[in-house]
Amino acid sequence: MTVLAYRFAAGRYHATPWDAHVNEGRVEWPPSPFRLLRALVATGFSRLGWTGIDGAARELFDLLAGVLPSYALPEGTASHTRHYMPPFKGNTSKVLDAFLRFPADATLYVRYPTALPDASRAVLASLLRAQPYLGRAEAWVDAELLERAPEGLTWVEPSTQPPGPGYERVELLASEAAQAYATWRQAFVAREVERKERAEQAKAAAKGKIAKNLGEGERAKVEARVPTDVVIALLQDTGALRKEGWSQPPGTRWVGYFRPSDALVPRVVAPPRQQSEEPPTTALLALSSDTSNADVFPPMKDAVRRLDALHDALVRLSDSASGPSPCFTGRANGAPIVGHRHASLIPLALGKRSDRLDHILVHCPMGFDEGARQALFRLRKTWASDLPDLFVTLAGMGMLDGFTKTVPHVTPARELRSATPFVPSRFLKARGKDALVDQVQRELAFRKLPPAAEISIELDGARWGPADAVRVGRRASDLAIELDGVIHRPTSRFRHFRRERAERPPPVAFGLSLRLVFDEPVRGPVSLGYGSHFGLGVFEPAGPET
Repeated sequence: MTVLAYRFAAGRYHATPWDAHVNEGRVEWPPSPFRLLRALVATGFSRLGWTGIDGAARELFDLLAGVLPSYALPEGTASHTRHYMPPFKGNTSKVLDAFLRFPADATLYVRYPTALPDASRAVLASLLRAQPYLGRAEAWVDAELLERAPEGLTWVEPSTQPPGPGYERVELLASEAAQAYATWRQAFVAREVERKERAEQAKAAAKGKIAKNLGEGERAKVEARVPTDVVIALLQDTGALRKEGWSQPPGTRWVGYFRPSDALVPRVVAPPRQQSEEPPTTALLALSSDTSNADVFPPMKDAVRRLDALHDALVRLSDSASGPSPCFTGRANGAPIVGHRHASLIPLALGKRSDRLDHILVHCPMGFDEGARQALFRLRKTWASDLPDLFVTLAGMGMLDGFTKTVPHVTPARELRSATPFVPSRFLKARGKDALVDQVQRELAFRKLPPAAEISIELDGARWGPADAVRVGRRASDLAIELDGVIHRPTSRFRHFRRERAERPPPVAFGLSLRLVFDEPVRGPVSLGYGSHFGLGVFEPAGPET
């Protein structure tokens, strides 16, 4: 046996199958036998200064091309990116870059059922040490030749029948055996010569002439189109092959392998268990739109509807024999969970567009139970009857402190300002427990947060006024504050923000922008009022901690 080991230095493997376009989003996995040999040949010419293949190198490729390898595949996850190419002649085409993502210690083992002479083995070892990548140039590898394969590996073998349930067939391109290729080449040249002679005879007959057989020069041109043997076939330039009209490289064949059915399924690799038994409290979800609008994130003004649909999906996915997870329902043993300790969904705009929803922070102070964690791992997309599909990827899960550098909303700060409208949970009154200031302070106390030293409301003209001086009413037009003898209305920057959940109207028909100032820095995320678990009433730091 001859065993090769490939470790992916960047944790990625990029390779498009021969019969696929790059924008189909397919990944050739495992790497085809033909790709493995071509990569070694390219390394010899580009890194070791080869000018041809002869001696021990030719013997090496003769032996490896004559057998079919088997593979021990590392577990990875399928992923992709979508981006526009730099402008070229006015064209900025969008491309799909599909790849496999691996953990740091992932290793691909390739086993050839043949022994190698010492000289050929030395050539192979030097090629593997020098090989920079496998597949596309982004798939950097550290490769080496092993004495033997590790014990306990599961091998993917060439076969016409699956080894059992849970496998799928994949066709890989492999070199022909030497004798089979020689036979095919002879037949191909004979067919091409005959085809050309018939064409010449037809032309001559149309002119009333007698055609001659092809001369030696024409026969030589036909033979020059086809490599003389399988080793020379490895040297053919892909662009030249396509220009000549080859549907696949000469000297190759398609071979069936059976790989695990989930080998290319997008998945999130579960993070290692923490040393403490404390469950994770926070997860970050990355969003993408449907394929027809892949570059357009949903508007932030629709966050409540989007998060409501996302919440419904998490409830369904967490459902088990004991019912949906209390982390998402807010109820345990039939009773509500007090203190807002169940999950809140925080809409985020971490990209360049502050008006577009591109991430969601899921924060659950009570900690995610097993059902909630599985739901977050399994979540793929959300759906609403009047909204486009939204695709979801779990970007990270852990304790809240781990997200401080990524999500500004969890940074400690003394001053917080509304990122989404605050909607009072009860009808506003001018004074008493339902006054604006009292409702905000009560919401803070429910969440075990300190009381705010100052609560202001944002007014038109970018001014702020004391929240306890607001004149209230049922409609937004009823709210006003008198400053310096002038009546000011609340800012209208949230006027287009949807404030109602599906079939759950808010108690008042307006949303406010507030500023909260505390005596000591407060760590977020902070969300208050009606719909605070679905994206309303979210506050973010007004600046760095002071």
